[in-house]
Amino acid sequence: MKKTLVILILLVLIVFSVNSATLALYTTTIDDLAEGSVVAKEFILLEGGTDTFTENVKIAPTETKTMSFSVKNYNGEVISETAMDLDITVAIAAASGKSAIEPLVVTVKKGTTALGTNTGTGTITIDDGFALNTTGQEHTYTVEINWPSNDLVDINYAGAGYGTALTVSVTGTQELEL
Repeated sequence: MKKTLVILILLVLIVFSVNSATLALYTTTIDDLAEGSVVAKEFILLEGGTDTFTENVKIAPTETKTMSFSVKNYNGEVISETAMDLDITVAIAAASGKSAIEPLVVTVKKGTTALGTNTGTGTITIDDGFALNTTGQEHTYTVEINWPSNDLVDINYAGAGYGTALTVSVTGTQELEL
């Protein structure tokens, strides 16, 4: 019986030792394994150096007047670091306190390419953009205002009571990269 008891105690000791070693919990901590940060890219949309819009430019039938404006994606050495969609709106309406010169044809061009045309009042909307580039970019647009002659109605728009106002607005939006 003593032998059985000793064997049983030894067996319990062996089982306890094996379980202790295999069920032990080991942990290791690695502090500051990796660090990083992010900063915002530059997003620049400014009026360019070109703006020839003036108030109260006189126009008569058969005449064409041109005005131009430009936008750029840089400010000195700092360049927009993202591609950009440009939404350009040219609003054509009666000048304050006047009636619109309805026969006027307004055309917006980039270079020699016509981007949009409107007769009378309304809006011209243009979609353009700046591609991602390491150098600054500037787009110049020309607004051409033409009064085609029509002898039957031209006299109806003569005088100080008529005027058409043009307003240009530009919105830049970051292009999504998918």
